[in-house]
Amino acid sequence: MKIQLNLIRDRVVSSRVKRLRRILFVALLGVFLLLIMVMGNSYIDKYYKTRDCQNQLTWISKQYEALNPEVFRIVKYKEEWDSLHHKISLTSELRGKQIWWTPKLQALSRLIPENIWINHLSVKKSKPRPQKVASSGAKTPPAKVPPSIELILEGFALPGDNRGFRSIENFAHQLKENPTFGAVIKSINLTTAKRTEKGKLPAMNFRLSCRLAAEEQL
Repeated sequence: MKIQLNLIRDRVVSSRVKRLRRILFVALLGVFLLLIMVMGNSYIDKYYKTRDCQNQLTWISKQYEALNPEVFRIVKYKEEWDSLHHKISLTSELRGKQIWWTPKLQALSRLIPENIWINHLSVKKSKPRPQKVASSGAKTPPAKVPPSIELILEGFALPGDNRGFRSIENFAHQLKENPTFGAVIKSINLTTAKRTEKGKLPAMNFRLSCRLAAEEQL
């Protein structure tokens, strides 16, 4: 009995397997290298992008540090401007409400007749007082009447008869009709008129109460 061994075929099979293994190894190595290249490229791209973002952030931080004092300075200037503008507006409002007495006193000196003498001039401001309201069921706090300002003129007129009295009335009427006084005088009342003597001459004392239309503080 003879036994034959085919050693050549096994060698061929072993050589093919080795060749396939080499090809598979090379393919896997190529795929691995390709993955490394892709991952490396992505890493490098992200690295440069990150570095650019860090550079931009550093530049923005420097700009912010440089602008921060300017911002506070601008805010401070804005607050000072608002305060100054408020003061100017308040001053303009107060000047608009203020009564300028110099031109009025000059007009008063021109309006006084020759037979009338003013020996006392004063300004009186009344205090706010509660306003009377009709009684009702609702309990509401009483409203206050705003303070009024009165210009008091005291003096005497000659002679102490009806002519002097008419001179006082004409003087009050001229004050009311005068453009300088008419803008601020709301009403004029002759509160006192009585006969007296001035240097042994008959005279008539008078007291004019001029209620001013402006109710601001003088």
